Amino acid sequence: MIVSRRGGALELVEQVEHGRVAGELAGAWGNEEFEVPTPLHSVRTAAARHDEGWRAWDARVLFDELERRPLHFTDIDAGEHIRLYRQGVEQVSLADVYSGVLVGMHWTGLYRGRWSAPGAAARVGRSPEDRRLQDEVVAAEEQRWIGAKRLAWTDDEPRSVFETQLWHNYELLQFWDLLSLYLAVTPPDEAGTEGVPPQPWGPQLRRLEHGTEPVLLPPVPLRPGGGRIAVTASVRAPGTVALDPFPFRAPLEVAVERVLVPDRGWSHEELVARLRRTRRSTTTWRLVPADGARS
Repeated sequence: MIVSRRGGALELVEQVEHGRVAGELAGAWGNEEFEVPTPLHSVRTAAARHDEGWRAWDARVLFDELERRPLHFTDIDAGEHIRLYRQGVEQVSLADVYSGVLVGMHWTGLYRGRWSAPGAAARVGRSPEDRRLQDEVVAAEEQRWIGAKRLAWTDDEPRSVFETQLWHNYELLQFWDLLSLYLAVTPPDEAGTEGVPPQPWGPQLRRLEHGTEPVLLPPVPLRPGGGRIAVTASVRAPGTVALDPFPFRAPLEVAVERVLVPDRGWSHEELVARLRRTRRSTTTWRLVPADGARS
């Protein structure tokens, strides 16, 4: 569960809803500057289901006993994190081998600085035992990819092209993941923050309070094997996010479903009952090019 605190309420977005949004972003990706990913169906499936393993955990509502509220997704126990992602990878792989490899890359990348920061600390957990478990997971998953890639690769292209495209698609998935998280936690009814330099987006997700400051999303490749470019996301008006440069075919609207509960101390039983009878609300974001954001 992605938890935000604002205006006396807790705003909750389920992980699979966040994944659905990432899938929408994947389906809209590409223009004259940013190449459309291939195979598009498998890539979009991976984006939409990259957090599939959270489905059962969010349904039972993981609970923070100390804070007496829903457990924020960055606070999950390392062992549970491994179990839920393993289940998700297995489920996605049964439907689409290529998608399953991408979701496995996403999972293990969370323990390896998203495969871009050598020596990065584990994302979940701090203890030597946590790191040992995560190292085992990464080693086992990399072994699994050997057979999975053989199944996913066809003789329509050289293996080197397949591998380059696969890692390109992985990097796109990280971009869609973080942009979707930005849309999940950014206040939708506040104006943007003027005159503030953008900060790299990601570390802020550990906190519950968020504003409308501009952020730098991770550098994303324009095409497989090509150069990377950083994209700035900034709120220019309530409900409108400007991206510079703009990586989608055209301006698009993206809806995010969430549920609001009072920001107070709960018991687990009270919270589950409240969520069952509370209707979800929808926030719609408009994503536009920076040079047309005010028009």
